Amino acid sequence: MGVKAQIARPVHGAHLIAGQPYRIFGAAWSGEAAIRQVQVCAGDGKGWREARLLETERSYAWRLWESIWTPEQVGRYILRCRAIDGAARVQPDLQRSDCESYAANWIVPVEVAVVPEPPTDVEDFAI
Repeated sequence: MGVKAQIARPVHGAHLIAGQPYRIFGAAWSGEAAIRQVQVCAGDGKGWREARLLETERSYAWRLWESIWTPEQVGRYILRCRAIDGAARVQPDLQRSDCESYAANWIVPVEVAVVPEPPTDVEDFAI
């Protein structure tokens, strides 16, 4: 199983408020080697910063993680996360056509909108 991490919150299309801290969180998995690090990026794929790993490390189990991000500017942002395991394997950036379903482990971006004040008519949920 390839190393991977995914963002659970915020969901794609979420509206966040400029200047307010927001908890980005999700889970990571590697299979044979334990997750050693999850990194988060809120931009063009540069400026990765380390997320905080939660819970106790266990083999063959998802590892929860979180990162607090305070968007300062209004606009659209692409959030990304990537996992690194104890065997130094890094989650790949690009999708592979020969790898689908549960084995898919490439980075899945989440686009969010940072707004100056809370929207009044937008629901924030995932199916």
